[in-house]
Amino acid sequence: MRRRLVYWFLPAAFGFATVLVFSGGVAVALTGKLGHPPGDLVAPAPTPAPKALGTVRIVAVGDSLTRGNGDNAGGYPARVAETLRKAGKKVDVVNLGVDGYETSDLLKKLALPDVKRQLGEADLILLSISGNDLTHSVPRGGGSGPEAAVLALGKSRENLKQILGAVREANAKAPVRLLGLYNPFPGDGPERRFTRGVLLQWNLAIEESSLTVAAAVVVPTADLFEERPDRLSSDRFHPGPAGYGEIAARVVSTLPSTLSGS
Repeated sequence: MRRRLVYWFLPAAFGFATVLVFSGGVAVALTGKLGHPPGDLVAPAPTPAPKALGTVRIVAVGDSLTRGNGDNAGGYPARVAETLRKAGKKVDVVNLGVDGYETSDLLKKLALPDVKRQLGEADLILLSISGNDLTHSVPRGGGSGPEAAVLALGKSRENLKQILGAVREANAKAPVRLLGLYNPFPGDGPERRFTRGVLLQWNLAIEESSLTVAAAVVVPTADLFEERPDRLSSDRFHPGPAGYGEIAARVVSTLPSTLSGS
C-alpha cells in the first residue's frame, strides 16, 4: 500500500496540481488580468538609456510602418539610423510604433507622460499614421468605399493636426518627418481602382496638416510602390526590406545637413 502511494498516488497528485497551475495561468492571461487583454497586446514603451554626448536620438511613433512590420531589420527607422551611422553619426533609436494604430490611438499614446518625455529627448522624430484610418474605412469588395473613405478623411485630418501639435508641444525643435501614404491594395480589384483617387485626397490632407507646425516635412511614398510589388512584403500590404530601404533613403534625403552629414 505504501509503495502504491509512492509510485502512483504522489506523481498523479503532482501532475494534477501542475495542470491546475497551468490552467489558472492561461485563464488569467485570457481574462486580461495579467498584462493587456488579448487584442491589445501592446508592449510598454521602451525606456532608453540616457543619451550619450554627441548621439543623435531618433524617436519613431505611429503604426505598423513605424514598427517595421514585414522587415526583420526594424523598418525604415532602423534603416535611417544605419545610414546616419555610415555618415559618421552616433545614433540610437526609440521605436514606439504599434501595429493597427489609427490617428485616434496615437493621440491617446502621445498624452502619456513617458512618451512626451521620450519625444522631448529626440533629435529627429519619425512618424507614420493615418494609413489605417483609410484602409479600415474601405469595405471589402469596394461598395460604398469612396464615400466612406472621404467621410473618414475629415476626422483623420483633424486628429493628425492634433498629433503634430502634441509632438511639437513635447519637442519644439527636432525635425519631424511624416510619411505620406501609398496604395495598399494590390492587383486591379475595385478597392485599388477607386483608392488611387482617394489616396490623392488623403496625401493632400497630410501635406496640409504638416503646414500647421514648424520643421515638419512630408515624405511621399506613393510612387515608391506603384507597379513595384517586389518592394512589398509577403502580405502584399506592408513594405518589405526593399520598400523600407527606399523609404529610409528618401527620409534621409530630406534631413538637414547637420543630421545627415551631407
